[in-house]
Amino acid sequence: MYNSTLMNTNPFDLVIFDCDGVLVESEALACQIYVQMFAEYGYLLDYNETLHKFYGVTLSNRLKISAQELGWTPPKEFIPIFNERLLELSESDLQPIPHIHELIESLSVPMCVASNGTRDEIVFRLKVARLTERFGDAIFSGMEVAHPKPAPDVYLAAARAFQIPPERCVVIEDSILGVTAGVRAGMTVYGHATFNSAESLRAAGAIPFANMLELKAMLNDMKVPALTESLQ
Repeated sequence: MYNSTLMNTNPFDLVIFDCDGVLVESEALACQIYVQMFAEYGYLLDYNETLHKFYGVTLSNRLKISAQELGWTPPKEFIPIFNERLLELSESDLQPIPHIHELIESLSVPMCVASNGTRDEIVFRLKVARLTERFGDAIFSGMEVAHPKPAPDVYLAAARAFQIPPERCVVIEDSILGVTAGVRAGMTVYGHATFNSAESLRAAGAIPFANMLELKAMLNDMKVPALTESLQ
């Protein structure tokens, strides 16, 4: 259980960040390793097609889908080798999303991370992006709930931990799967329009934004109605 009693004039009480594509730029690195490994086993996957197909999907589900499509049984060591290579590449190449630190510094409400990644993956990425101090142990993994995104479970788990109603939560996402999860949870969802278009994110139920500075302004503007109402 987390402290959610901070006073604020926002129409929301908790900001829940996805990790990959929202806090850190990791999806492209994961796809790079994935395509490389399939090539080593004799299967040539198109990088852009693979990135689009599996954006936001857990590694186990990616592998299951690819194996079924190819009629191939992956070796047991595929996932451990993948994770080892991704860890090594991330240590050298992983970058935080531009201006994510400015956005986080502007928030006056509690915040947390809710991702389909494992807890270890999330912790590592926050450390590389120098965000560990901002989130502490306020981390929720889709691998630790009954169903990962697009199910709402991980977002609802975060809301329960902070004792905040879903309608008072804001979700920051970038994938259609993640947006769907946030909408199903009954939360207000903002969609980072980088890989997915603003139109597709809006169609899934998100409020699209182009970059973190734009989102900072959008969330700041949400305070105005609350301030106005308090003066009436």
